[in-house]
Amino acid sequence: MLEPLNPGEWTEFFLSVAAAAAVLTGLIVVGLSIHAEFIAQSLTHRSHARATLVVLTAAMVIGLVVIAPQTTEWLGWELLLISLGFAAINTYNNARAMRGTGRRLPRDAWLRIGIGYAIAACGVIGGISIAALDGQGGGLYWIAVETLAALVWAIAGAWRFLIGVTDEKRS
Repeated sequence: MLEPLNPGEWTEFFLSVAAAAAVLTGLIVVGLSIHAEFIAQSLTHRSHARATLVVLTAAMVIGLVVIAPQTTEWLGWELLLISLGFAAINTYNNARAMRGTGRRLPRDAWLRIGIGYAIAACGVIGGISIAALDGQGGGLYWIAVETLAALVWAIAGAWRFLIGVTDEKRS
């Protein structure tokens, strides 16, 4: 059985997560650069691009932090801080988007915001579980859920975002 607290047992998983997030980040940056002028003129598109890049960067950093040699307690605190940082950056991004749209965001935007916070919450629970509860309560399983959800959320968001930019440019 896989030990939820032993990072050594998770090395391949988190290395794969970090690599996938890095590759996706690069591909999205290329996609963004193709439409850079159009995206720069739209607060909505800039916010969406920023959110996608932040979630991928967080997944990559989490993957690398887990495989770095360190004490389990430090790992837990680092994962907690990364997840809180991810939530804080998303809060800043969401506040800017709401300020620019007069606080009227579409229902889909609220759903995406909620999903982003749920992803960060998994990391917060996992970090606390590792740092303060000695892995009781899920340990790295929560972090695995966080990183996988982040990758899926980013892929879906990038697709929706890049297709939306292309559609808007056409009309």
